[in-house]
Amino acid sequence: MARTGAVVALLALALVLVASTTAMASPSCCSDNRIWGVEEPHHTGCSPDQSGSCNEWCQASCRGGECKFRGGQHVCHCYC
Repeated sequence: MARTGAVVALLALALVLVASTTAMASPSCCSDNRIWGVEEPHHTGCSPDQSGSCNEWCQASCRGGECKFRGGQHVCHCYC
């Protein structure tokens, strides 16, 4: 019985890891996404010289996407 519980816990952990990796590659709606970009490694935030690239990726990746300055850094914000 303990072995079954351990297997279920490992499968749940694997599912969470896969879901979080997928979320990095494609932004979700109604949220601010600090991580952006298609190629590895993904970018975190936007420096002023990256704002054009961030906006371009953000607009192509989610509906109404726009890079905004929040919490001291640029994030890709997707509308609902």
